[in-house]
Amino acid sequence: MDHAQRSEVLRQEVAQNPGNTSAWVQLGHTYFDMNNHVQAIDAYEKSLELNPNNADVLTDLGIMYRRNGQPREAIVKFDKAISVNPKHETARFNKGIVLMHDLGDRDGAIRTWEELLEINPIAMAGNNHSVDQMVKHYKEGHDR
Repeated sequence: MDHAQRSEVLRQEVAQNPGNTSAWVQLGHTYFDMNNHVQAIDAYEKSLELNPNNADVLTDLGIMYRRNGQPREAIVKFDKAISVNPKHETARFNKGIVLMHDLGDRDGAIRTWEELLEINPIAMAGNNHSVDQMVKHYKEGHDR
């Protein structure tokens, strides 16, 4: 089943069973994979109305807000995910990305990644570099 078919099946499910948190989450993931930011945001927000303390969904929602050009809202969602699960590595990593690249808060990004390294000293970034290497790179001013 492709993404369009999957989204149609899930839309029908949530129309019939609007309290099905799992279906809302899966619909959000499907839209996430389709890079359909607005609909992913809507589906994730609906799932969070039913289960507001899902750190994974909050993190995915933050990523979608960033991709939708709403970095401050992304930070709000990452912070909420971290408050729900203080060891949520993906939320911390992505918060640092938004701080660095979208909000220009270099020091805040470095602090956020250092907090991540306290949780997991061998945390990796998506580009096969360690978060530790990223922090050193930015602290040495190679981004300027």
